[in-house]
Amino acid sequence: MSKIMVIDEDSAMRVLISEWLTSEGHEVRSLPRHDSPGLGFTHPAPVDLVVLDLPYQRTIGGAATHAVKAAQAAYPQAAVVGISAQLTRSLGAQADISRVLGVSCLLAKPCSREELVRAVADALGR
Repeated sequence: MSKIMVIDEDSAMRVLISEWLTSEGHEVRSLPRHDSPGLGFTHPAPVDLVVLDLPYQRTIGGAATHAVKAAQAAYPQAAVVGISAQLTRSLGAQADISRVLGVSCLLAKPCSREELVRAVADALGR
């Protein structure tokens, strides 16, 4: 069982993603994304994976890069799966933007349960 943190401003998405991952046997916690340094993390418990909603941006870098770096600083041992409403299709780890942002993959939001479960398994190396 992996420990997963879901970070998304949309409470309905946090609940849905958490339910999907819990049904797969993962231990899931969630919190809203804050646009402040450190994303509002106080004393984060160790997790294996972070599912992170990426803030809107017009270019690579900026707010999304800051969000990923903050999640990686708070959870240095965790892989990061990014989700974004800006994408029209999901992008694997080999996509240029995934590599630049430092995430295992990027999922288009909304994504299907199957896409999320597959991305989480891939990021966790299963």
